[in-house]
Amino acid sequence: MERRDALVEEIRNGGRLSARQLASRLGVSKSTILRDVAKLRESGVPIRLGRAGYALDGPEAVRREIDRALLDRRVLRIEYRGSDGASTSREVEPSICLGGRGGRWYLVAWCRLRDDVRVFRLDRIVSAAITDERHPEPEQGPLEMLAGIAEG
Repeated sequence: MERRDALVEEIRNGGRLSARQLASRLGVSKSTILRDVAKLRESGVPIRLGRAGYALDGPEAVRREIDRALLDRRVLRIEYRGSDGASTSREVEPSICLGGRGGRWYLVAWCRLRDDVRVFRLDRIVSAAITDERHPEPEQGPLEMLAGIAEG
């Protein structure tokens, strides 16, 4: 299972990689990569093969990047599509929470574009990329921030 986790991590971080490139990076054969990809797909990991190599499909890749950014306290660069269909690029500090309600998932984060706490629907985040920048701890705790959102 560790090798499969490493395989998913390589695909996520390396962009589109061929089976040969993945085999080289992980020190295994190409046929091992093909078997591992098949097993991962069977278990629900949305790996797709395009002309340029393997990649993770959209929503799962976005969710994994958000999870990593939350754990590592990293700034996240997102492309967000609003309810009107317009897209904006934003840098957010995902230090508040990720949660679901009514069958949808939401990220509550500090939005640098709006200089305020915002709620982002995950199905509207077109892409997400972790930056090298760590964000500071918020002055208020997550619960106080959420209470402020509810009051506002």
